[in-house]
Amino acid sequence: MPIPAVTIDGQRKDPEAASVSVFDRGFQYGDGVFETLAVVGGRVRELEAHMDRLGEGAELLGIPAPDAGDLAADIDDLAGELGTDTNAVIKVLYSRGRGGRGLAPPERPKPTRVIMRLAWPDHPPGWWRHGIRTITCTTHQVSGGALDGRIKSMNQINHIVARMEWQDPGVAEGLLCDQRGYVVEGTVTNVFAVFDGRVVTPDLTGSGLPGITRRRVLEIADEPNGRSQLAALSPADLGEADELFLTNSLVGIWPVASFDDRPFSAPGPVTHKLQQALEAIYA
Repeated sequence: MPIPAVTIDGQRKDPEAASVSVFDRGFQYGDGVFETLAVVGGRVRELEAHMDRLGEGAELLGIPAPDAGDLAADIDDLAGELGTDTNAVIKVLYSRGRGGRGLAPPERPKPTRVIMRLAWPDHPPGWWRHGIRTITCTTHQVSGGALDGRIKSMNQINHIVARMEWQDPGVAEGLLCDQRGYVVEGTVTNVFAVFDGRVVTPDLTGSGLPGITRRRVLEIADEPNGRSQLAALSPADLGEADELFLTNSLVGIWPVASFDDRPFSAPGPVTHKLQQALEAIYA
């Protein structure tokens, strides 16, 4: 297990004592963006894609763009200390920086850059081999009219409230719907369904975050015959699917064995093929 490590604005800090100002707008308001990256076998996965999304989110919030070289140097510093037999999580937080009282941002913000190296999540291996239990949350997803879905905001209170809906350790994830009742995403995942061999995922134009792994899976599913689709999916639609699976940068692909107590064969044949194809890309 890797030793936790932290850098703040490029300076290495004691993880137990690392801190930012109480006036930092990330602390006060969640005014910033973040990314969570997988380090597997000592290699950072999808670094460029994550940094592009971080930069885009900052731009959409009007935060000065992060220096890509500084970010890469910080990440390489923390990931480079790991051996090839070690997995870890790199979390990047990029806030608007210090500000006074009130919501109006400073005219000349000086962003704060925090990079953390954390332990790999201790999920049961059976969740990849035999599937996970999922539920529908009563908490609704914030609509895209309130916040652009491309922004991976540091303010995650909506998803925190959704995660508080279950305590059962056997439930791996909860799915959020929009105000119309269509499934958007999980608390930390994107959602996929398979109908007659066709891979379908919610259209996130209105709300929801398009994940890096979601994009990869859509690319894989589209080869060679374009068998993927974006669509509006209700919980009832998911219940009629042949297979369900969830994705994110740390778990890759989780097959779903149970959704709101509706059982599924997990992994189904399409999900299993996608798992193999994704692993081959990252090998």
